Amino acid sequence: MAKFAKITILFFMLIFGIWSCASQIGPSGGEIDKTPPEITFIYPKDKTVNYGENFIEIEFSEYVDKRSVQDAIFISPSVKGKIEYSWSGTSVELMFEDSLRKNITYTVTVGTDVIDLNNRNNLAQAYSFTFSTGPEIDFCSIEGKVYDKNPLGIFIFAYQLTDTIPNPITQKPEYISQVGARGNYKISGMAPSTYRIFAVNDSFRDMLYNAGDDKYACPFSDITLTKSDSLYTSLNFRLSVEDTIAPAVSNVTMTDKNHILVEFSEPVDSSQLSAKNFSIFDSTSAIQHNVRYLFKGKNKAGKYFLSFSDSLVLANENYLIVKNIFDKSGNNLTNQSYSFTVSVKPDTTAPTIQSLETEYPGKTIDFLNPYFILNFDDAIDDGNLSQSISIKNKNKKVIGFSHTKIDDASFRININEELKSKEDYKIEFKYKFINDAAGNNLDTATYKSNIITINEMEFSGLSGKVEKTEDDGVIVEIANVEFPEVKYHSKIKESQVFNFQRVRPGKYILWGYVDKNVNDKFDYGKVKPFEYSEKFSVYPDTLKLGARWPVGDVDLKFKK
Repeated sequence: MAKFAKITILFFMLIFGIWSCASQIGPSGGEIDKTPPEITFIYPKDKTVNYGENFIEIEFSEYVDKRSVQDAIFISPSVKGKIEYSWSGTSVELMFEDSLRKNITYTVTVGTDVIDLNNRNNLAQAYSFTFSTGPEIDFCSIEGKVYDKNPLGIFIFAYQLTDTIPNPITQKPEYISQVGARGNYKISGMAPSTYRIFAVNDSFRDMLYNAGDDKYACPFSDITLTKSDSLYTSLNFRLSVEDTIAPAVSNVTMTDKNHILVEFSEPVDSSQLSAKNFSIFDSTSAIQHNVRYLFKGKNKAGKYFLSFSDSLVLANENYLIVKNIFDKSGNNLTNQSYSFTVSVKPDTTAPTIQSLETEYPGKTIDFLNPYFILNFDDAIDDGNLSQSISIKNKNKKVIGFSHTKIDDASFRININEELKSKEDYKIEFKYKFINDAAGNNLDTATYKSNIITINEMEFSGLSGKVEKTEDDGVIVEIANVEFPEVKYHSKIKESQVFNFQRVRPGKYILWGYVDKNVNDKFDYGKVKPFEYSEKFSVYPDTLKLGARWPVGDVDLKFKK
């Protein structure tokens, strides 16, 4: 019996040992593994010539997901036939069904999609090695950086320029690399030639660009590599998404007898949007009703409220008619009708001020070109807005102002004079002069608030120069890291000098671009029909701009 028990114990110990060796799951407990896998061995060695085998071998520093490796290995140019993957521990052997072509330089790239089994850490940087089946090896290369919030895994597609224009939508690249966590990439083992390079996130992993689904970036120039000029650096990219689909109305809800909530399939261009883009058609009575107001309120992007004064008939068939709505890429919804259910719920709530927005936190405004924004919870007639508002300084002096409409519920109040630094001002708003579309009014109520002008000593600044290029029309911009909406830009003159003054303190990214078409915005180019992007440069460090401590002598260098 004891002998049987020992045999049983040994049997289970043996089974457990075999299972432990076979399993690729990392040990439990302890600190979380944040170490990315690495490549510790390759065969053949990098830059091997006269290679005559029909396989290659790659070994990793730890157990990795086999499927991720298979999806992350790219061989340029591509090999014919199937590739068989044979694993032994942390090492994988790639067996080629057909022989490799003679006198060809091959580049093997292991992309950043490789993940370990312990904590799904990605390979930190794409790894490449080259070998040649002939006596010489091509050694040209291109390197650069992709600027994006999450660049890890972005693909670099390289096409050799011939008589035909490369089309990434239908044509797979001749050379491939993948971007690391910091955005850096390198394509090695390229033959001397002229190339067109794209950055594509390739969400389907089919080595093609899928317009509308994939992010993309076009080069500012094609790159020519020669034996004497074999390395091109700083071919950098900024990613964008190509939008070719017009917006559409996705839902219409009548919230009460005077309001409709309309939802679009995507954010639309609010600068070209007004109540005139909408109307209501009662098809039963053949009557058209005008929409009086439009406003966004606290809605998410792509949602707007419409308000109107006419009463709709519950039993009739009603449609919202929408015309000439543009998205932010310029795609136009020319005409659409959308049926909705009528609500007879009365609107009995008078409009009130929802918020008072200022340029700086803490209800603080600038003393130069001062303004603030009043946001109402419903659309109003702004005809009596001026007589509703009173602005006074601490001595009760009345301050003059004018207003501009953002939408029918939000108004920018522009103060018509320069104010004093670090001084309080009182705002009063009398509701009795305004009504909503239903005629609701707060007759006796008054809104009160205080605002303060910023201390002129709280500003920072940044100055420097753009390293002289052969291009004119450079625009330099600084963007706040914590508050991306806080940006400053400057058009650079012949002096190549920039000087940002009165900048809100904080951490900033400095970059600039050559505004070739003089439209005051960076152009990403197009994949098809092909258009180059505009040349740009990003300062390598984040700039910390402190109050009363401006930073100077900063050089922004462009690739020549």
